[in-house]
Amino acid sequence: MIFALVALIPFSIMSTSELYHPGSLYIAGFTQARAPHLGLLLARDDTTGTLWHIRIDRATSPNWQFQRRIQPVTKDMFLSFLLLLSDKDTLESKNGDWESVGAAIDAAARAVPPPSNDTFGECGPWMLDVVQVLHDRGIVHVRNREDLASEVDTVATESKAYARRDRFPKVVASEFCQ
Repeated sequence: MIFALVALIPFSIMSTSELYHPGSLYIAGFTQARAPHLGLLLARDDTTGTLWHIRIDRATSPNWQFQRRIQPVTKDMFLSFLLLLSDKDTLESKNGDWESVGAAIDAAARAVPPPSNDTFGECGPWMLDVVQVLHDRGIVHVRNREDLASEVDTVATESKAYARRDRFPKVVASEFCQ
């Protein structure tokens, strides 16, 4: 009976999350067949964020390439989870306003070169290298990189059902980063 009632609730009401806030930084996980695609997302507003990731675009290069783009957070069929690394207040207290935070993340992402290959699964290690640069620069605090990587794997496995247009991604706070 409860499931039938939940199905009738409009998407806009069901899509809210207590851990999703504009200005906060997340690891974004996109469900794929073999393993999740990973990147970093700085929430812009209730429906979009700025995504930093690497990708392969065979039309322009056979290898991984860096990309920064605006990413929908709602109604994206593949975005299945957001792992909170640092909230807006913490980021801004260390780095200034939203634009300064975005510029610091952009500089860190550009400091890690994309792999010069087309090997599947390189996005995860690249993203963790960017998080390490953010840690080294005092933008976020990582308690343990290996535990964070394991946490990402666990959340990705538990979040596959969220890869639907009618569901907000699963949002979880990291135990190993702030």
